[in-house]
Amino acid sequence: MGIHRLMKKITFLIGSLGGGGAERVTVALADYFCESGYEVFFIVFSKVNNNYEINPKIKVDYLPENTGKSAIFLRIKELKRILKNQEPDYVISLGLGYQYLILGNLLNKYKFILSERNAPQFFYNWYEKIYVKYSYKKAYRVVFQTEDAKQFFGKSLEKKSKVIANPITSSIPNPYDGVREKRIVAVNRLSQQKNLFMLLRAMKRVFDVFPEYILEIYGKGEQQAELEKYAKELKISDNVKFMGQKANVQKYIVNAGVFVSSSDYEGMSNSMLEAMAIGLPAVCTDCPIGGARMVIKNNINGILTPVGDDRKFADEIIGLLKNPEKAKRLGKQASKLREQLNVKKIAKEWEKLLED
Repeated sequence: MGIHRLMKKITFLIGSLGGGGAERVTVALADYFCESGYEVFFIVFSKVNNNYEINPKIKVDYLPENTGKSAIFLRIKELKRILKNQEPDYVISLGLGYQYLILGNLLNKYKFILSERNAPQFFYNWYEKIYVKYSYKKAYRVVFQTEDAKQFFGKSLEKKSKVIANPITSSIPNPYDGVREKRIVAVNRLSQQKNLFMLLRAMKRVFDVFPEYILEIYGKGEQQAELEKYAKELKISDNVKFMGQKANVQKYIVNAGVFVSSSDYEGMSNSMLEAMAIGLPAVCTDCPIGGARMVIKNNINGILTPVGDDRKFADEIIGLLKNPEKAKRLGKQASKLREQLNVKKIAKEWEKLLED
């Protein structure tokens, strides 16, 4: 198999060389394949955010920037040209560029491994649902992060789909074992999907009992001004800090008291996985498409609460703050995810897709 493997070429479509969770997972998988003897290419959709270090063996091509009405067709033409030059055995895309693949008729030409990265029933509008479904039907393999996401697309994909969890990709600090600071932390985009208004209502209840605690929200997004205003209305703005986006955010939160995630829907949250892997007790909404439920065993390595229920969310946080022993126990169990979801293990699952 060694020689056979050396000849395999894999192209990854990637949004940018920095930024979101899908990009980070793509970079980690690409690195594994590089080091395992595959020839690896990136086709990058945007030049912004080039802050990931990538393996120097990876050959990188950029699509032209998106300008004007016919831009998508120029980019499709360039995408086809690059793929023709690269001649990949497989093309892997984590939730990116499906309309390009359809309009360029590429799904019939190459073995595409596509991956769903969010909760499809909420994330796509009606026409996106149509082209995503079509793309999955035509793809060589489809990877889902959770069983629920796989079920959403029905029986027709059964034979070619696989559930693979996200790897824990960044070089994260070791779990913290000392006295925890009086901080509750959230790490996410400040967008509607994350329901940070619910989180602020829950935190008002928490601050009534534990006024010495603060909430730190790491991330940026379109709702920041509204959220700051809402914190003022709730009279909790002194206890709420908007921290902006931080590279390697785990080192800022490793000794916090509790990690929280209030999303209405989510694929599999990388910030949740990383927070758990560094030993933080986590309180997360049990939201579709089941990413939190896949890794959190309730009251064993974290806590799940109903979506949108600020009272229950607050009660669970208060319960942990009142019972540091329980918080410590949950954090210790949570840190076992480091091993269960290490990049090598998860990348090997992806590699099996190439051998079936």
